[in-house]
Amino acid sequence: MKQLCLLFLVLSFVSCGKKELPFGQYQEVISLNGTWHFLASNEIGKDQLLTADYSSWDTLNVPGNWDTRDRYADFVGKGYYSKEFNIPEDWTDKHVRVHFGAVYQTAKVWLNGQFLGEHVGGYTPFGFNVTDVIDRDGNNSLVVMADNSYNRGAWWPWGGISREVSLEAHEPIRLVSQHISAIPDFERDEVQFAIRYKLENNSSKTVTADIRTTIDQQQDTVYATKDVAPGEEVFSEIKFNRSLADYQLWGIDAPNLYSLTSQVTVDGKTVDLDTDKFGIRKFEVREEQFFLNNKPVRLNGVNRVHDHPAYGNTEPDPLVRKDMMDIKYNLGGDFARLMHAPYSEDLLDLCDSIGFLLVGEIPVWGDDDPQAFPDNPLTKHWLKEMVERDYNHPSIVAWSVGNELRDPKGEWSEKSMTTAQYKYVNSMLDYVEKLDASRLKTYVTITSYRQGEVGTEPYEKVDFISMNSYGEAVKLAQKTHEKFPGKPIFISEIGKSQIGPAPAAELSEELVTELKGLKDLPYVTGFSIWSYNDYRSKYKGTPASGFREWGVVNERRERKKAYGQLKEVFSFWEK
Repeated sequence: MKQLCLLFLVLSFVSCGKKELPFGQYQEVISLNGTWHFLASNEIGKDQLLTADYSSWDTLNVPGNWDTRDRYADFVGKGYYSKEFNIPEDWTDKHVRVHFGAVYQTAKVWLNGQFLGEHVGGYTPFGFNVTDVIDRDGNNSLVVMADNSYNRGAWWPWGGISREVSLEAHEPIRLVSQHISAIPDFERDEVQFAIRYKLENNSSKTVTADIRTTIDQQQDTVYATKDVAPGEEVFSEIKFNRSLADYQLWGIDAPNLYSLTSQVTVDGKTVDLDTDKFGIRKFEVREEQFFLNNKPVRLNGVNRVHDHPAYGNTEPDPLVRKDMMDIKYNLGGDFARLMHAPYSEDLLDLCDSIGFLLVGEIPVWGDDDPQAFPDNPLTKHWLKEMVERDYNHPSIVAWSVGNELRDPKGEWSEKSMTTAQYKYVNSMLDYVEKLDASRLKTYVTITSYRQGEVGTEPYEKVDFISMNSYGEAVKLAQKTHEKFPGKPIFISEIGKSQIGPAPAAELSEELVTELKGLKDLPYVTGFSIWSYNDYRSKYKGTPASGFREWGVVNERRERKKAYGQLKEVFSFWEK
């Protein structure tokens, strides 16, 4: 992650004009968060948009969702944002990018009337090089369209710019990313490190980039060198081993983290500096069990929907911390596929720091998902963006490529996947392997215990089976194991109808019996109840309140009786 402010802003002048400041002596990142002008409209045209009087529009905070405001609570479609800004005087000779943490769902961006591009996907970052578009001496006008018409699943399609927006200044040569895997080899008593750098050359000549990387706490330094041609984006990889005795492992009870700092120099001058945190751990499957750091583990948790009446899906730090600390330390959960979409970066950072294990997933869901066809370039793009952003987080131990795909035709009890859905999952599992071979792969099924069979159910390529159940979980897990033996089964969602409103709503006696009964199945690695919190929805069966009451806490985090019941079940599994 880019260091936001390496040094204070320094302004320096000489008789012939502004002095070019070297890297480290100018502010690298400027936040554009705060108040933006806003217009909700499905009628305004491009010409009207780019010549509008933005000061006459309403105002909204960024990050934010327009549907947390009463006047826009049910608005679906296109929301337009406008922001004016100036850049610092010492950015005159710098390359400049505009960065968006996430915009739901489709975004279009203009700067000073020039179209920069479009991004489709509501949960992952994107950006544009604006070096040749930005006005370095005057006001700049940034306009963003956010369209939340696309909706998947039962969660609310919160519209707007839901993550941070920033301007980034950098030298012509920059380190785009550094991905590290640090996997212990317990037979050889060593840690196997691999670092993959991504470099970009925006200059007009070939340069030799020297990279000096240090694991800060150990003062362990390695080096790499790479020639980068003009306009190229290239990769460089180094591998090295170290004694396991010199490092501490990352785990559930001891989430030890290290800092990886890489300095890039060209002709002896520093041009970039990045620091990322990482952990050393091995999460694997052996026969029908999970192993974490050479020890068998059974792991339980709760699903958590990124939703709050006041904050939408913006995931402010205090809310994320309150929820995840409650799940980890009060309830006793430690593993989940929390949500059907990529997580916020602050949630990932927190899970890294407390030892909560996660499965990351892209939003492909249900019986009518238009994206569920083989070799879909859009879903591959979503997966690539998620993996590239989240690669260094030790809390992420597996990737999932979708949830509950099934044929829309036929009786519920007879459901199976269509040929296109089956081929979609297999093609995406192959793609996951190319993006990140260091983590496990899965897909979340509800057809394995119905009409799914080997050849129609994505069984061979997953490392473990993720199975959802909303009734007779023990029986259905047994049936899944009989049909698809030899792999662990994680009950990724479990429930029994809606729990109900706070504070009196409780888990049914039948569900509590099932949750405890799953412990007797040695191939079941654990379960995750749906869900931690109630959440806004317009899906069928949602109460008049507009919130699905499936949580053990309500939408404002008031505990239900079900909370205490779940805590007791988690304790039962620990005995």
